[in-house]
Amino acid sequence: MNRFEAHGPMAAMLHAGQGAARFHMPGHKGRIDPFDMTEIARTDDLYAPYRGILEAERLAARACGAAHFLMLTGGSTAGLMAMLLSCVPPGAKLLLQRNAHHAALSACVWGDIQAVFAKDIAEALGRNPGVCAALITRPDYYGRCPDLAPIVKAARQTGALVLVDEAHGAHFPWWDCPQSAGRLGADAWVQSSHKTLPALTGAAWLHLAGSLDPCRARRFLRMVQTSSPPFPILASLDGSRAWMDANGRQALAGTVALLEGFRARLAALSGYADVKADDPTRLVIGTRGRGYTGLDAQARLSSLGVDVEMADDSSLVLVCTVADTKADFDRLFDALAAIARRDPLPPVSVRLPEPGPTVLPLRLAALSPQEPVALAKAAGRVASVSAGMYPPGTPALLPGEIITPAAVAWLESLPPERRFGVENDALICVRGGDC
Repeated sequence: MNRFEAHGPMAAMLHAGQGAARFHMPGHKGRIDPFDMTEIARTDDLYAPYRGILEAERLAARACGAAHFLMLTGGSTAGLMAMLLSCVPPGAKLLLQRNAHHAALSACVWGDIQAVFAKDIAEALGRNPGVCAALITRPDYYGRCPDLAPIVKAARQTGALVLVDEAHGAHFPWWDCPQSAGRLGADAWVQSSHKTLPALTGAAWLHLAGSLDPCRARRFLRMVQTSSPPFPILASLDGSRAWMDANGRQALAGTVALLEGFRARLAALSGYADVKADDPTRLVIGTRGRGYTGLDAQARLSSLGVDVEMADDSSLVLVCTVADTKADFDRLFDALAAIARRDPLPPVSVRLPEPGPTVLPLRLAALSPQEPVALAKAAGRVASVSAGMYPPGTPALLPGEIITPAAVAWLESLPPERRFGVENDALICVRGGDC
């Protein structure tokens, strides 16, 4: 038994379901994982729950301050798509920022939703009458949490829904600051348990306020997620909730204390910078003062047996959770200390190139006939897919936008393995879409 194993209703249901001869899916018949079962009388149906899943969702809604709760096995990707498709009708306007996850753009394509991009969501709500909903990413990859209060206030004045991609904030319900989106007035929010809690990859949650219809959301979830949901992921999702209910506040306080100790030690390593994040468990380390880009430092750490979540031109980004130990932070410190100091690099402002003009609607551009165009020759063409750096996944260009020379140069500067939307050094463009 691992230290995160908990006995929630999902685990109890799956334990009780053991012992029968299995003449049903999956084909391994429980010999790989006995919890890997299918929808039978002994288990439950994720899309029409009545037993263990229903009880697990009820307990999670209570823990996370939601009126309704849907378990996800397709990560926040599935949750974002179900949330947007169920909340924003075809033809309606959705206000969002360019750092929105690509799943939000996919929902706009399939749902015929008009994506309206803005830097200041609260201000944009006031000057975009008829907006149905606003989508906010909070926190982002760097642990930054925009203030929801002015957005919620503006949305209430205009009648728009506040939808939040809180994928990186699944641990927020078990502490007081930063607060989770639900406690701040969001109408719906998605969290990835697998990102910051002890759960299997793909485990996530969709939370709904009382004004929204959970049955409608579940119907759309069925459209974007497998019809054969893996029970081991569901069990780990329920287990992470149960473990956090029992241990979360204390465990998070312990993680924050470990990080405070690490940050104090980091200050003694010349050249590194502790970059402030609103989420105290997100560790962002500036590296240019040590003489390295974040990408260079990431490669050196990897050679020393330490892997980090992501890096950019200036910093390393590390996801720290209740599963990390003092030994883990000691190993990280030793690896950072082992990277020889060099002459500092000049500071840079990591900015995406300004987007080109939009000449086709997002949906039309994404669904039009496509053709690959060599990256070096793509300037002036119309993008048919999003493209940028992953992580964090913020696009430098979107479907329907003219590809600018600056966007091409920026994409060419990225390591090939960090680019998304670029296939074999080619951008996918609208066929014949020269402008």
